[in-house]
Amino acid sequence: MYTAIIQKATEYSQMVPAKLLDSQRHAGPDRLGRYYTKADIGRLLIDQMSGLTPSRLLDLGAGGGSLSGAAIKHWSNIELLTVDIDERSLPHLSRLFHGCESLKHSHIRADALSQRLPQLIHSRFGHIDTAVCNPPFITPKWRKGFAMILEEAGFSGCMPVLSDVDAAVLFLAQNLRLLSTRATLGIILPDSLISAAKYRQFRKELLRRYCIHRAIRLPRGSFSNTDALAHIVILSKGSETATVPLQKLTNDRTLAPALHVGIDDAAERLDFDYHAHKVVAPRSQNVQVSLGSLTEELWRGSLSRTQGRLAEVPVLHTSDIRPSDAGKWCDLSDFGDFRKQLRGTTQVQYAEPGDILVARVGRNLERKVIGVSAGFPLITDCVYRLKVPEKFRDSVLSQLSNTNGQAWLASRAYGVGAKQLTKVDLLTFPLFL
Repeated sequence: MYTAIIQKATEYSQMVPAKLLDSQRHAGPDRLGRYYTKADIGRLLIDQMSGLTPSRLLDLGAGGGSLSGAAIKHWSNIELLTVDIDERSLPHLSRLFHGCESLKHSHIRADALSQRLPQLIHSRFGHIDTAVCNPPFITPKWRKGFAMILEEAGFSGCMPVLSDVDAAVLFLAQNLRLLSTRATLGIILPDSLISAAKYRQFRKELLRRYCIHRAIRLPRGSFSNTDALAHIVILSKGSETATVPLQKLTNDRTLAPALHVGIDDAAERLDFDYHAHKVVAPRSQNVQVSLGSLTEELWRGSLSRTQGRLAEVPVLHTSDIRPSDAGKWCDLSDFGDFRKQLRGTTQVQYAEPGDILVARVGRNLERKVIGVSAGFPLITDCVYRLKVPEKFRDSVLSQLSNTNGQAWLASRAYGVGAKQLTKVDLLTFPLFL
């Protein structure tokens, strides 16, 4: 009976994702998936380009004009070119720039990702020496012309799946096609491009072909009506540098001192937190090993959150792990024991006493690490089930959940919205025994 319930939940949930995925993928604060930059973030981006004296600045996908507005306040007598497909953009920008008598503003209503845009712009305006951009955080429906945009910027061979490319990569590549030699671009990129393992080859190619002057991690809440995680990246067309300065804007809007990392380390991640955090060994315990060297088993649950809700039996999800219980051995007997019903099947994962449960997904996943003292809870695929030798269990649980451990997990998690922690990263957690 229980297996039938799980099967029913599985069948139903498999009918849902296609619709959900499409709506979530293209969701955003407006109909074009744009996150509007707050004024202080726009000023910060322009401040990072303060050493420049641009003559013609491009804002591709100008939207509400936050970046353009900050630019014209910083640079006088600049020629500004804005491009946006939204018919409401020009009236809005005209009102925004009203009274800027020294500004020469031109606007093109066009698809920012048209493969023919460079010919249109260069024929009318000539060279572009500076650009700013806050691209939409969506995955657009693939078009044939995208391949040319990526290829001309040097990114066609480094995408995980070429036909499923993020709009931010396309906007980055399009800007690089439009910019003149030695020109500089200030762009906001989603955390996935900065941190996700699947984009490591992209970062390697970016660092090889272009000069990254600075990457700044932004706090959540930097954009209107969303807490999407993103980074400011300042780069130019030119040779690579030996090191890349990484910084972080704190919640109180102060910039952390720059951390200079080598090109190989930057390709691993361009994230300040990732490189800044080090786990310090306790004075009495200084033998360091990786979690992977002690791990006997590490599995994620087999049921999606939707399947867990539809299963009609208790299934432990990250929302059932209280941050106040972090580091504790918890009695989870209330979730039932369905081992007899599941005997002979390997499709459904459950935890057992002695296991350590680690949240794989969530905004505060680093605070959701508990041990199982009793019970055999079924778990969703948002939870890792970790098994280590009995003599190390208390130490592993303590180190994963203490202040240093939480900071380490947070620094390895990534994601524009809800964060996620990969199995590969978790297994590199440093333990001191």
